[in-house]
Amino acid sequence: MASKIPPSDVLAAWLARQRWFAAKTRRIEAIVIEDAVPLAGAVIAIAHVTLDDGGTDRYAVPLGAPSAGGDVADALDDPRFCLALLDLIARGASRTGQWGEVRGGPTSAFPRGLAPDLPVRRLGGEQSNTSVVFGDAVIVKHFRRLAEGINPEAEMTRFLTERARFAQTPRLFGQLDYRRDGATTTLAVAQELVAGARDGWQWMLAALGDFYDRARRASGPPDAAQVRALAGASLGALDRLGAVTAGLHRALASDPHDADFAPEPIAPGDLAAWSRDVGARLEAARAALGREGLVADLDVRDALDGLRGSQKIRHHGDLHLGQTLYRDGDFAIIDFEGEPIRPLAERRRKHTPLRDVAGLLRSIDYAAQASRPAGLEAWVRAWQAEAARALRAAYRAGARGAPFTPERDEAFARAVAVFELEKAAYEIVYEANHRPDWVEIPTRGLFSAAARLRPSPAAGAA
Repeated sequence: MASKIPPSDVLAAWLARQRWFAAKTRRIEAIVIEDAVPLAGAVIAIAHVTLDDGGTDRYAVPLGAPSAGGDVADALDDPRFCLALLDLIARGASRTGQWGEVRGGPTSAFPRGLAPDLPVRRLGGEQSNTSVVFGDAVIVKHFRRLAEGINPEAEMTRFLTERARFAQTPRLFGQLDYRRDGATTTLAVAQELVAGARDGWQWMLAALGDFYDRARRASGPPDAAQVRALAGASLGALDRLGAVTAGLHRALASDPHDADFAPEPIAPGDLAAWSRDVGARLEAARAALGREGLVADLDVRDALDGLRGSQKIRHHGDLHLGQTLYRDGDFAIIDFEGEPIRPLAERRRKHTPLRDVAGLLRSIDYAAQASRPAGLEAWVRAWQAEAARALRAAYRAGARGAPFTPERDEAFARAVAVFELEKAAYEIVYEANHRPDWVEIPTRGLFSAAARLRPSPAAGAA
């Protein structure tokens, strides 16, 4: 039986309950189905949603035939529909709706000879998107909230697959776009499945748990040598992650002839714009905390001055442990969407890749604090210091001589601290709105980054 689009009030009630629906604090005023593209007994609906504050969003809503007694069926729960999606990508085929079309586009890496009846499994734990696994070969990420234009995840993974041939990111097999009136919106990407890999964040929490168990049995206060001896797994992994991140940046900077990826000199205007961006984030954090004057004495612009002479390049833009996969002592970097709240054009903008290093350092802070056991605070601080040192050192070694990093260690450290400050300010706003019990983690991180940007008393005295 072909699917039917449910009445708008029924669809609105169902949308509001979905984990991937972005505006949970607002009420849906209206839904208009802009187009519906039939596929395998279902439809891919493009839904325009108007919210009670006047805001609007567009969502991709694949709808199947509801079962008896049901009112809405998500077609991504239907293996037949999912296989049809993958087939569109594999063949570069299209399906037309009333106003537009859905078209697949494979890359040169798409695996030939895939069985047409691969087992299909929808992953749990989804947030802003929905992921479906096909056998042990392919994973398709279906975007839900849509943004018109070039999707950075599809663009960057295609570049890394076909041009840079960067082995530490799963290869892009293809993408699925919705096209209408000359505009393109990416609906889904298909990538190589890293079978047996674990989420990098979850793996790190488990490794830290093992470390804390050993720390409880140790005698005396921690020192760096003890921490390195007891936390070899986690510190070794972060050493590897620093090297992989440097390799990613070298790959993204590897084609001077592609205007979208060619490195460019950092101009004075860039430094001024980045300073304003950091200032705006700090202002938002002050408002969220209700603390006027929070770290208002910092000269961020001066701290970024060491980037003069370096290059800006494409970078991940939202790199943290949760955007990695860990398997057999190695990492793969995934999820190149960038921060979803930023417009696509901003997420595709070239910047200093040191923002990615700062993102990982913030993630180390979160991992240490999220798993912190009572009574081991000194060990937590000692691990965090060694973890940050391992990551920074490995990144510096991997990126040494690259034009996108400053030569002087001091310039590198101060620029990274600025972007840690920016990230911590962003996290403060997020936590204040969603997890107030966690807001102390980024607040401490913000003060830590700020302290590294202030002149030391000894330097002042000299």
